[in-house]
Amino acid sequence: MPADIARLKQIENRLLWLSCWIVHNANHLRAKSEGSVKVGGHQASSASCASIMTALYFHALRPEDRVAVKPHASPVFHAIQYLMGNQTREKLEAFRAYGGAQSYPSRTKDIDDVDFSTGSVGLGVAVTTFASIVQDYLAAKPWAARKPEGRMIALVGDAELDEGNIYEALQ
Repeated sequence: MPADIARLKQIENRLLWLSCWIVHNANHLRAKSEGSVKVGGHQASSASCASIMTALYFHALRPEDRVAVKPHASPVFHAIQYLMGNQTREKLEAFRAYGGAQSYPSRTKDIDDVDFSTGSVGLGVAVTTFASIVQDYLAAKPWAARKPEGRMIALVGDAELDEGNIYEALQ
C-alpha cells in the first residue's frame, strides 16, 4: 500500500507540473498576435483537484465508471489523458486556441476520452445525476442488456455551488 501511495504521489506531481505548464504556455510562451491578451486558464482550480483526479484515474475508476470533470480542472484532465496516451502534445501546446485542447472537457471538440461535456459550470452535477437515473431505469427493465453498472462521479468546485441547476437536479 505505501508503494501505491508513493506511485500516485509521483503521478500527481507530474500532473501538477504539466497542468500548470499548459496554462503558462498558453498565456506566456505561445506566440500571440500583436495586441492580444492572455488567454486565461485556472491553475489553482486544477491544482485543487489534482489529488482526487490522480486517485480516480490511476487507481479507483473502472471501465464502466463515468466522470464529469469541473470545467476549471480541464488542464489536469488533459494532462491525465496525455500521460495515458489519449492526448497529443500539440493539442496541449494549443490549449484554449483553435484546434487545441478545450478550456473545459468537450466530447465533440477534444480528442481525449471525455465522458461528459462540462462547458457550463455546474452541468456536471446534473448530467451525472440524470445519467445515474437512466442507468437505474435500464437496470430495472427486463429487456435491457445486462452490463456492469458504473459509478457516476461529478467533480465540482465552489463556482458550481453558485449554479441553480445543481439544486434543481438534486431535488
